[in-house]
Amino acid sequence: MPIRTKDAARAWRANEDRREAEYIAAGAAQAQAAKAAPIATVGMFVDGFAPWEVGKAYKQYDLFLYNGMVGFCRQAVTSAAHQPPFSTGMEAIYGVRPAPDDNGVYPYVYNMAASVGMRVREGDNVYVCIQPADPLLYPPSQVAALFTLEK
Repeated sequence: MPIRTKDAARAWRANEDRREAEYIAAGAAQAQAAKAAPIATVGMFVDGFAPWEVGKAYKQYDLFLYNGMVGFCRQAVTSAAHQPPFSTGMEAIYGVRPAPDDNGVYPYVYNMAASVGMRVREGDNVYVCIQPADPLLYPPSQVAALFTLEK
């Protein structure tokens, strides 16, 4: 049975709108205090977070801004200059939540999260997530069990 891309996209957007409203209502600090992992779409709020700092003690799920993207700590860590977020080998420490484009399509970024119905761009193609992934360590084109090519 073919996937109805527009229907799936609308359902995903409605679900994400609800989750974002709940996230905003709870406040980022309260969500972190409750040990709630940041949603896959938290990158929409890229301007609302403090920059990552070297030498700072971060708690699990603390959010920060690094290289124009929202990041979070998968575990408690004291940041170090030689171990910046989103670098190779730091997947267990930091996660990334990229911001979508004006069409609601997220760029594929190594170590991001994808939720069901999320649209992710890889090169010239857009893929629709059919199984959640966090972290997403391979491009959508390489994980057919998690993504379908949007038609």
